[in-house]
Amino acid sequence: MIAPITMFSDSKIAVSFPRPHSTTTASATLTYVPPSSESTQELTKIRERWLKVRDLVMEMREKVPAPVDTMGCHVLPDEIVRTNSIASQNLQILISLLLSSQTKDQHTFAAVQSLRAHFHPDEITPERILSLSDQTLDSMIHGVGFHAKKTVYMKQIAGMLVNGGELGGRIPTTLEALVKTFPGIGPKMGILYLQNAKQYPNASEYQDLDPNEEFGLAVDTHVLRLAQQFRLVVRPARGPATMTPEIARAQLEEIVPKEQWKETNPLLVGFGQTICGARSKMCGECVIAGTGLCKAEVSGKAKSSAKKRKAEKVIASETVRTDIVVYADDSREETDKQENIVDIEELVGGRRLRSRKTAAR
Repeated sequence: MIAPITMFSDSKIAVSFPRPHSTTTASATLTYVPPSSESTQELTKIRERWLKVRDLVMEMREKVPAPVDTMGCHVLPDEIVRTNSIASQNLQILISLLLSSQTKDQHTFAAVQSLRAHFHPDEITPERILSLSDQTLDSMIHGVGFHAKKTVYMKQIAGMLVNGGELGGRIPTTLEALVKTFPGIGPKMGILYLQNAKQYPNASEYQDLDPNEEFGLAVDTHVLRLAQQFRLVVRPARGPATMTPEIARAQLEEIVPKEQWKETNPLLVGFGQTICGARSKMCGECVIAGTGLCKAEVSGKAKSSAKKRKAEKVIASETVRTDIVVYADDSREETDKQENIVDIEELVGGRRLRSRKTAAR
């Protein structure tokens, strides 16, 4: 199992999961004792807190749309894409997740649209990705964070998935296999892939996905930050010095009902994108304010209305066209523009990657 053991015991905890491309296991203290009655009571309280938080977050999310709703990695809005083979659709989901690391949804979505436009009317396949030069592929995804490294990863993944490759054209359907096999794919991306991938029509040819399996609760920077902010997770007394996504995932999977695992990631991600950012919060507009559920609440938060208007303006201005653009030739002229290459709200260690101005090539 990739998921770490429960974290709600006051005794020593266990954090054990495979490293990518390795059969070894990275472990913290490996002694587990079932939780005490006091820990069980505390878990019950946190579960009740989650239900209250969830209802209020859903209320706020209905008021303000978020980029993840229309440009998340799970979204395939193009009618042409829906006519692609299941294998191509699943590959596009995997590529979207790979590109999404430390990148805004808007830029991830635009990069995938660029790939679709290049291959149109053909669908995206591993063979076609391998046919591109590294320079051409990099230019298509240059809007995402660490695009040079992701170009290398895309080529490596495509090489594994081509017919005759080591995977025989099949994307693994278990979390452990996804994380071990593909470079750049971690537990969060693996869970999101399994939750959104399409079922292959030929069960004898492909190991099918179980439609009733939730696979896990994906934890990214937004979910990790908000889970701590709402006091849904606690740092273990022993183990890593800081809360990690995998420790948070183990705790959240005990708190959040299994049938809510899939919806929880986009719910909290959208809330963090628009309403409750790491550095700017709409506390004055938020229904959670005053309930005692949020430890990051700022009383009398100024400029909350301005923040809301700005969020709505950004969403409207950064909407990416979903139609495929077909160019008459390979030449593409673009004017100089301001692009937020990477601008996620929180990175490990509190660092923030700033926007930079890029000139047309």
